Amino acid sequence: MTDKQNEFLYRMSSHLRRGLADVQKYVNDLYRIEELEDYVGVKDSPIEYIQSALTPLIGQVNDFQDYAETVTNRMELDLQEVDIYAMLDGVMTIADQLAEANPAIKLEEEIEENLPTIEGDPTRLSQALLNLIHNAFKFTESGTITVHVAREPNNILFEVRDTGIGIAEENQELIFEPFEIILEDKDDPRLGFGIGLKIVEHIIDLHDGETWFESKEGVGSSFFFTVPVKRLL
Repeated sequence: MTDKQNEFLYRMSSHLRRGLADVQKYVNDLYRIEELEDYVGVKDSPIEYIQSALTPLIGQVNDFQDYAETVTNRMELDLQEVDIYAMLDGVMTIADQLAEANPAIKLEEEIEENLPTIEGDPTRLSQALLNLIHNAFKFTESGTITVHVAREPNNILFEVRDTGIGIAEENQELIFEPFEIILEDKDDPRLGFGIGLKIVEHIIDLHDGETWFESKEGVGSSFFFTVPVKRLL
């Protein structure tokens, strides 16, 4: 995409996000109206239908906003000293929920002890790790997903390993390319917009880290990123 197209994408996604935020606010207001309390929490009620339809739209627009910030170099980090274990607590709480919804998949943790704090943006790092975990659950029907975190000489290594469908060798060069869809079935409900991994790569680049993967079709995949061990001055 050209710079002009990227700028348009940024403006469009910003506009949509503001609009959806307003809609979400009004929907939340409905939950506080006494006359509507009989509809709250009732499956297929108008309020719950609107809420269930709105939630994925907000997620998709947020992804486009993040991608637009990536390609226009607008993404900024809130750098601070990050307690890795505190960050992982939040991430793994969500991962545990995904595992509960997928009983055929076993979620495992391999978290090294005595990891140092790192300089980073805990929200963005959590987003990057959760993106990899979500992908692992999407493309693993049964088996194991492992979250591995370990100390290297100059980095902290994060890995999400799965026993899913894997990636064919001829498609591996496309993995970090935006808007590339590698599944043969283009109507597969697991497919997104092909921008999640590009966002992860950009977040880690902003942290002076590296992102890569290893995969074998029919066996599974491992996605990695590193964050340098350094402290705020």
